[in-house]
Amino acid sequence: MPESYDLTVIGAGPGGYVAAIRAAQLGMNVCIVEKERPGGICLNWGCIPTKALLESAHLLEKIHSSREFGIVSENARPDLPSIVKRSRSVADGMASGVEFLLNKNKIVRKKGTAFFKDPHTIRLPDVSKEEIVSKYFIVATGARARALPGLPFDDHTVLSSRSAMVQEKIPESLLIVGAGAIGVEFADFYAAMGTKVTLVEMLDQILPVEDVEISGFLEKSFVKRGIRVLTGVGVHDPKLENGKVKVLLKGENLPETGEVLEAEKILVSIGLVPNTDSLHLEEIGIFLQKGFVKTDTKYKTSVPHIYAIGDCNGPPLLAHVASMEGIKAAEAISIHSGNPHGLSYAPLNYDAIPGCTYCHPEVASIGFTEKKASDKGYTIGVGRFPFTASGRARAMGDVGGFTKVVVDKKSGEILGAHLIGPGVTELLPAVALGITQELTAKDIASTIFAHPTLSETVMESFAAALGEAINL
Repeated sequence: MPESYDLTVIGAGPGGYVAAIRAAQLGMNVCIVEKERPGGICLNWGCIPTKALLESAHLLEKIHSSREFGIVSENARPDLPSIVKRSRSVADGMASGVEFLLNKNKIVRKKGTAFFKDPHTIRLPDVSKEEIVSKYFIVATGARARALPGLPFDDHTVLSSRSAMVQEKIPESLLIVGAGAIGVEFADFYAAMGTKVTLVEMLDQILPVEDVEISGFLEKSFVKRGIRVLTGVGVHDPKLENGKVKVLLKGENLPETGEVLEAEKILVSIGLVPNTDSLHLEEIGIFLQKGFVKTDTKYKTSVPHIYAIGDCNGPPLLAHVASMEGIKAAEAISIHSGNPHGLSYAPLNYDAIPGCTYCHPEVASIGFTEKKASDKGYTIGVGRFPFTASGRARAMGDVGGFTKVVVDKKSGEILGAHLIGPGVTELLPAVALGITQELTAKDIASTIFAHPTLSETVMESFAAALGEAINL
């Protein structure tokens, strides 16, 4: 007989495992299905191990500049196998932690790949054709790297983000196609390792979703470090020749006939494909749009007892968004099932989603860019504060970048914040809290921030937007 549960979650990534734990907290009998280790791509092959790689890269760069701090160090060089080993160890430790949490919350774990036999039954064909019946389902299957047309991934010369983090040796040259967060972070890492990096973006700026000032500053920083950055450029006729990749680049600031570029390896980071193609979702009545599952504001699909969260239901494709959607979906199911536990439901504000890129300098943002706020008709005030004016940044020897905030002049509403510089990914939550709790620019500008800290730059930026900056 099939096993039966209140809720079955398909996928144990940052959305799925969080949804399962929240549902268990709400008294549901929960099963979670995952074909690999819990934690998903983010924990095992994305967010966590890439940050470990970048920490090694940033430490190496710091050592190279140690004389500025009065420290003599000679012959510091990267040991890529050891760097990769540490990265994998960090990811493995975090995955073990997720396994502990699932066990602690008495969540039944099934290893395998699921598909829907009917709206209330899934089958695990790779686990003795086991079947699971459930009152509710949450689909949290995530997404995978999109390949460049005509050039499939081979994990040796043609790399995805997954294979790029476990290379055995440092390539002499690397072409990165796509300058979103993934492409930019790997450009940072491999440039620090000594690779000749070319970063190509079809749109007119790297980190296309960021404020234009932020992207422009990062591009100048990358170029100064020896990274070749090409924006407004497309990649054509990709091919493998003699163990290398060869492409034709066409676009702005290139000859009319284009430029042929050859590299030892190519990393393709041009977007993600949802992992929905093997679930048989359309056969049971679930509506898909370009492979992404369409849901309402409570993450309910066109089949009322089946929900979908995270990357498989569309942008923004971010781990922290998936986690919050998982919590919201579990709570919505609890309410729908008549066991609300005193819960009330409020949809997420997708105009206030934090975004972070962990290159050096770091990039962090939330809310509207200056252009988007203007396009929406706000009368905006913009405040900026450079890290060159921060005592803490000067003591650290890391003064590249600035913080920038966008506010509504009429109401003082916080519309957005855009930061580039040391540790800015840790500064962003102050603004996120301000937006969530509907604080004004004056509220933050009049809050005492400890001195000397990097966080003072946030307060100073809001003061600048109000024309009240003291240290500018």
